[in-house]
Amino acid sequence: MAAAAAARAVSVGSGLRGLPRTLPLVVILGATGTGKSTLALQLGQRLGGEIVSADSMQVYEGLDIITNKVTAQEQRMCQHHMISFVDPLVTNYTVVDFRNKATALIHIEDIFARDKIPIVVGGTNYYIESLLWKVLVNTKPQEMGTEKVIDRKVELEKEDGHALHKRLSQVDPEMAAKLHPHDKRKVARSLQVFEETGISHSEFLHRQHAEEGGGPLGGPLKFPNLCILWLHADQTVLDERLDKRVDDMLAAGLLDELRDFHRRYNQKKVAENSQDYQHGIFQSIGFKEFHEYLVTEGKCTPETSNQLLKKGVNSSILPRLGHPWVAEYLLV
Repeated sequence: MAAAAAARAVSVGSGLRGLPRTLPLVVILGATGTGKSTLALQLGQRLGGEIVSADSMQVYEGLDIITNKVTAQEQRMCQHHMISFVDPLVTNYTVVDFRNKATALIHIEDIFARDKIPIVVGGTNYYIESLLWKVLVNTKPQEMGTEKVIDRKVELEKEDGHALHKRLSQVDPEMAAKLHPHDKRKVARSLQVFEETGISHSEFLHRQHAEEGGGPLGGPLKFPNLCILWLHADQTVLDERLDKRVDDMLAAGLLDELRDFHRRYNQKKVAENSQDYQHGIFQSIGFKEFHEYLVTEGKCTPETSNQLLKKGVNSSILPRLGHPWVAEYLLV
């Protein structure tokens, strides 16, 4: 019923004859299990819209089940964008890359140009914020020689976190005061901004806030007509939905997906001791937690393998989805 009510609320209309029609940008937010994807599909079909996924893990190819991507059938029901287009071995894909591609002519602007409504569906809030507000600072990769390009942020993240934080406190004390030394990724990003632009990260943010239409979340809105739907559900309803989701993930072949992805993309890295669970799709909740199980499967006793599997389940996404008995279910 909530989905139907929302669909009625977002009416388009043809407007007065001879006058341009201004279409809204629809954004759907909400916790896991509140029905974001279902509502997006219903709105897309009812209003002739197209769906733009804003999920930092769904941009990568692979792990379709555990990242809860829409099915091929659902994609045929309504055009989807920004899903499964980044190679899983790419580790330096950022929110800036996402923002640039999602707002380019082939996506949001193109959807508007075809007189359709873009429907942004969130899983990652800062990805959504990058589309709605002027909140990011553009930096360019550094070139070395004629072909090699390095990502300065990735290079910085290899250094000691406390040393990085000390350097940041010297060039941008305001940002350093907001960040913990253990938050190496954000500290490295702020240092990257200063090194590549000569302007502190905090100064960039102050300038954005000061622009006309700017505010606490950043600079001005990029689109004039927004319709933001923030979905809520009672906890008892969420529990039932999330229990069913786990059943569906298992039935769809979750364990086979994990094994296949490990063999194709991670097994060699493990052998070389170069696996990285801090970047790219490898940081996806529900994959790295199964590391011990995947690397020892077939090399230990069934009892030990079962224990490692249960350990992976207990520390992964599955119990967070509200399914207390899923570990035992998997071992049947």
